[in-house]
Formats: sequence, C-alpha cells, structure tokens
Amino acid sequence: MLKLRKGFTLIELMIVVAIIGILAAIAIPAFIKYVKQSKTSEAGMNLKTLADGAAAYYQADHYTTTGVPVAEKQFPTAAGTFSVEGAFTHHPLAVPKGTKEPQNLTAFAAEPWKSLKFAIAKAHYYRYSYRSSNAANAADSFSSKGMGDLDADGSESQFNLLGSTDVNGEIVMTPTFLTNQALELE
Repeated sequence: MLKLRKGFTLIELMIVVAIIGILAAIAIPAFIKYVKQSKTSEAGMNLKTLADGAAAYYQADHYTTTGVPVAEKQFPTAAGTFSVEGAFTHHPLAVPKGTKEPQNLTAFAAEPWKSLKFAIAKAHYYRYSYRSSNAANAADSFSSKGMGDLDADGSESQFNLLGSTDVNGEIVMTPTFLTNQALELE
C-alpha cells in the first residue's frame, strides 16, 4: 500500500522560496523606479503652469500706477525662489524619506508668483524658482526651475523649462524639459 503524502517536501519549499526571491529582486527595483517617476510628474505640471503664467503676463496689457499704458511687453520681472524652511536639500534629515514639503501659501503672495498666478495649495516634493530677463536690445526670456530630493539622499532632481521671444515677439519655449538626474539615479 502506498502511504498518503501530507505536506510539501523540503526541495519543493526551497524552489518556491527561490522563485519568490527572484521575483522580488526584479519587482522591488522596478516599483521604486515607478514611484520616483510618479513623483517627478509634479515638477513637469508645475513648470508648465509657470510657463503658461509667464506667457499670459507677457501677452497682457499693463499699466503704470497712474493709469498710463506700458508700451513694451515683458515677463514678470521680480526674481524669486520659492523655498520652504526645512526643505529636503538643506536639511535632508528634517523630512522623512518619501514625504512632501508642507504647503506655504504666504510665500506665493509676493512677486513674481502673484503676477504669474502661481501657487501650490497642497504639499509638494519640489521647490520652484523663476527668473526673467527683459533686455532692451535682446530677446526677453524666462527660466523656471523645479528642484527636489525625492529620497532624501542629498542628490537632487532638477527640471528646467525655458522660454524666450523671437524676432517677431512670439514666445518660444523649450520643447522638452531640461533635466538633471530626473530619477536621482547614481
């Protein structure tokens, strides 16, 4: 008579553990990369919003405080950088890995954010900056930048979106985002 087998043999269990280990070795790095890619979408959306605000400001009519129209088109001129105290890049251990910086709406009440109609009303991963150059004998231009440390390791992701005017006064933007270490891969 054959004995009835109950349970699994040691070899069968070791094969299952080996298969799970191989799958985990492939899946975990892929999952981490996917999470970082999803976090970087914030920078692209906000830089596009900044560029749209700069273009709208450039195309709008502006007046002096006495009501006289300003003849020349220009981008918002006040240079500014939005940064929250305790940001990842300055204090990597101040914010746990993978968390967002707290919102700070009062920072967006000043120029150039007010003219750009740009504000972030919720927690975010990146700090944003905007610079413009309105030269009399050259093309007007602006630069918007998003910088953040997604995993608090001291290595920053940086996204740039540039725009300028051509000889006809039309606004031309970079067709893609210029990036530096988009996923902070070393």
